[in-house]
Amino acid sequence: MRLLALFLAITISVNIGCNKSTEPTPEQTGNETTAENQGSQEKEETPAEHPAITVANQVLAAIQAGDAAAIRPLLNATNQKKVSDDDIVGLLKEVKETIGDVTQVTEVRKSSREGQVVAKIGVRGEEVLVVVLTLEEGQYRFEDINSPSVADYEALEK
Repeated sequence: MRLLALFLAITISVNIGCNKSTEPTPEQTGNETTAENQGSQEKEETPAEHPAITVANQVLAAIQAGDAAAIRPLLNATNQKKVSDDDIVGLLKEVKETIGDVTQVTEVRKSSREGQVVAKIGVRGEEVLVVVLTLEEGQYRFEDINSPSVADYEALEK
């Protein structure tokens, strides 16, 4: 039970509405854009992907697949030592029930802990579900799934 608590201990929240654009639509401005132009504009406006997003998405894919072998190398050093292969299978099932069918995170924020980031999975009520990652030897590694309050999450630096 302690392993599950450790595995599920960290949580951060994000407001889904924070990514909503406030720019007028082409219909509002009278300007027309083709789907092709609109797609290229979106790509140009998207910042470079943070390396933690890649790892967080790999973690989510392993959770969705229930793939203990895929998640094992993504675990941080503490979880590598404390969580057995047998425990991982059960934990993956529990986490999947918590996060649903989510397969991608939407943003990354610095955690209040040094060397740690949280990647937003989604908002559920007054909480934000996050993947907690720890920077170890230049690589982000999976620590936990957590659910901080929306206010606590929004207080974190992007």
